[in-house]
Amino acid sequence: MTFVLERPGPAPGLSLACAVIPFQLVMMAVTNGMGSVQSRESIVLNTAFPRVLIPLAGALTETVAFAASLLLPALMMVVYGVEPTAAILWLPVVVAVNVLFAISVAYLASIVGLWFRELRAFMISFVRTLFFLAPGLVPLSEIGGRAYDLIRLNPLTGLFEAFRAVLLEGHRPAAWELVYPTVIALLLLVALLPVYRREQLHFAKVV
Repeated sequence: MTFVLERPGPAPGLSLACAVIPFQLVMMAVTNGMGSVQSRESIVLNTAFPRVLIPLAGALTETVAFAASLLLPALMMVVYGVEPTAAILWLPVVVAVNVLFAISVAYLASIVGLWFRELRAFMISFVRTLFFLAPGLVPLSEIGGRAYDLIRLNPLTGLFEAFRAVLLEGHRPAAWELVYPTVIALLLLVALLPVYRREQLHFAKVV
C-alpha cells in the first residue's frame, strides 16, 4: 500500500479509498457474474436447485472479501487523524446500497456472459471506465461545470460520495447518493430477473 501524505486536499488517501473499496465490490461482482453459470457446470447439469440464485451467491461471496477490505478506510482514518463522528452510523446503510448495486450488476454480467461470451473483456473494461467517469480519483466537490452534472448520472458517483460523507466528511450522505444507486439497482433487477428466470431453463445447453 502507498500512503498519500502531504498532498493538497483533506486526506487524499482516505478519499481515494472511499472510491476504490466500493468499486472493487462492483468490479468483482461483474467478474464473477460473467462466468458464474459456466463455472458451476457440474451442479447445473446434475443438481436441481433454483438457478436464479447463482449470481446472488457469487455477489454475496465477494461481499465477504469486501467486508474485510473495510479495514483499509479505518486504517486511513488513523493515518490521517480523521476522527469518526455520529455519521459512522450510516455506514451499514451505505454498505447495503453498495451490496444491492453489486448484486444487480452481477445479474447483468451473468446474462452478458451467457449471451455474448466474446464481449466479456469489453464488459469488464466498460465497468472499469465507469470508475474514471465517476469521482473516483477526486471528490465530486472538486468538479465543476457541465462535468459535475454529467458525472452525477453515474450511479457509482453516489456510492463514492456516500462513503466519503460518512468516513471522511463526518456527515450523513445526501439523499440522492443513496436513493439514485438504489433505484438503478432495483430497475436492473426488475428488468433482468424475469429474463434470467426464462433463460435458466436452457442453462444445460450453454454451459
